[in-house]
Amino acid sequence: MSSHQSLLSSAEIIALNPADVFVPDRIGFYHEDKAIALGRLIAVDGQRDPIKVKARGHGEKAWELITGLHRLRGCANEEISVFALVVDGEAEDFADLEASENLHRRPLGPIERAKFTAALVQAAQDRIAREHGGLKQQQLAIKARWERVKAGETTHEQALRDETEDTCAKIAHVYGWEDSVGEALGLSRRTIHGDLSLFRLLIEPFPDLIEALAKHPVIGENASQLKAIAAVKDEAQRRQVIELVLDQPSISVDGARISLGIDSGKAPAPTPDVKFTSTISDSWGRLSTTAKREYLPRFVTMLTPDMRSRLRELLDEGGS
Repeated sequence: MSSHQSLLSSAEIIALNPADVFVPDRIGFYHEDKAIALGRLIAVDGQRDPIKVKARGHGEKAWELITGLHRLRGCANEEISVFALVVDGEAEDFADLEASENLHRRPLGPIERAKFTAALVQAAQDRIAREHGGLKQQQLAIKARWERVKAGETTHEQALRDETEDTCAKIAHVYGWEDSVGEALGLSRRTIHGDLSLFRLLIEPFPDLIEALAKHPVIGENASQLKAIAAVKDEAQRRQVIELVLDQPSISVDGARISLGIDSGKAPAPTPDVKFTSTISDSWGRLSTTAKREYLPRFVTMLTPDMRSRLRELLDEGGS
């Protein structure tokens, strides 16, 4: 076993003014919108993952950044302190730490990712407002769109399609969503739509439930299960589904929807024979009595001997 000591073995955590941190050349690329979104999430939810720095000396810029550029810039944008781990080691250790942290960073769960995307979208809209004006008008338009959904004047699907298209079009017009932010975060138009769906239909309406839902042992990390909750049209019923799966962790979303009467139990798909006999019954019911009488001899000729025998038995039973 290697005796190489971890950089974190003697690390201490401190709160720093972002302005006191020197940023050397980085391995990865910097994306302003990602930093703004991370800063907003940290300001709202607190910082969960400290950056890493090393001592640089006394005076101005006394600390040098090792990892966490986007978190550092995000905190600077929000004008809040950034929590940092102070580490010590050799230059090659620091380079390895920066590379490995970016390669092995934990992927965001569906709910956390949706919150991140929504914050990113808001940050982009703020930037558009700074450069072109009209933020209040954009906010009113979004609010009005979702008020129409609640009033039953449009569907969730249409509202999400409109919001996704508006978001991508506006951001692309200003600085190119697909080329910069999309590549940085792995966001496509489809994933933006999915994230906005979770945000508008689960996160925004139920702030008191969403953290517990995100921590659910099965559903919290299951995008398809969360999508099944978001698909419930009525907001009150959506809340009931969430409350039920939180109260009974062993129940699935489909089970919760059926239990609450939102869906009926799913019957097995009909076999081809069932489909054909249903067609015969429906067609026979549409014929007049005269047409049925005229068709009856032809129908009998299509029966095999054992079928005719069975038909006589049924007629005898019906006459007894």
